[in-house]
Amino acid sequence: MILANATSVGMHPNVDETPLSKRALKSYAVVFDAVFVPRETRLLREAAACGATVIDGLEMLIRLVMVQFKLFTGGMTAPERLMREAILTKTH
Repeated sequence: MILANATSVGMHPNVDETPLSKRALKSYAVVFDAVFVPRETRLLREAAACGATVIDGLEMLIRLVMVQFKLFTGGMTAPERLMREAILTKTH
């Protein structure tokens, strides 16, 4: 099963919060958390400890920026590496 957390639970400054208990996470093979600050949320840490593949919210943010760039420029493809580096620099 796949879990996608699209809430702000676990986002800075409430980094100790999680939308599910560690016990409940044991039934998920993949866990995605839309929160990107902090990059590694409690939800993702606990899901990884349960053996799930985890995907952080930074990947979603990068993909959204790329789509917005394409829309804003009338169809130009966003330079993914540059976008990724810029976002990583700003979020660290």
